[in-house]
Amino acid sequence: MMNTNELIERLSRDLAPVKPLWRPGRRAIAWLFAAAVYVAVLTVLLAKTGAPIELASPRVWLPHLAAIATCLLASWAAFASVIPGHSRRPARWAAIGALVWIGSVVVASQWDSDVATIVAARHEAACVAVIVLGGAPLLVAIAVLLRRGAPFTPATTAAFAALAVGAITNISACFWRPHAVDDVTLVWHGAAIVALVLGSVLFASLVPIRISARSG
Repeated sequence: MMNTNELIERLSRDLAPVKPLWRPGRRAIAWLFAAAVYVAVLTVLLAKTGAPIELASPRVWLPHLAAIATCLLASWAAFASVIPGHSRRPARWAAIGALVWIGSVVVASQWDSDVATIVAARHEAACVAVIVLGGAPLLVAIAVLLRRGAPFTPATTAAFAALAVGAITNISACFWRPHAVDDVTLVWHGAAIVALVLGSVLFASLVPIRISARSG
């Protein structure tokens, strides 16, 4: 009969060393940097001529700054959510960041359009494509990174990851064809980000959970 010491020896034999994952904050910063490079390239490739954005105006650059902060906080929350027992603080900060971002866009928007005008703004469909389709590679990339952890709450993890992607690709959508921050942009871009989040949550619930040995 096998004793305890022999069992431990057999289980530990020929084990490869495991390198722990970076801390969630460090992973979020690294991912944000890579995402920013991707978005910059995407924007340059899709850039069209048009009226330049007045970056000197706070009503323009403040929402973009809030979007970057939201991207960082949401990715931090996503990476933290795949570590069992991790603090809920990143999730709270991500929620606050998202509210501040939404608030800054609402305040900066010029509410002078009726429902018919907003619905008829077909040119915004291209921006929606930039956010959803342009954000797809980023979503796949962060999903691969998150699967290296322990995604016990896939819906929550997917929601934060999609929010991070939507926040950063929204900036690309605003720059690739320059236009001012207004109520039309808010509705269309907001709807695209909500669709991205809901779609990611739905898909995450269908993907089997795989626990990595490096999630500890």
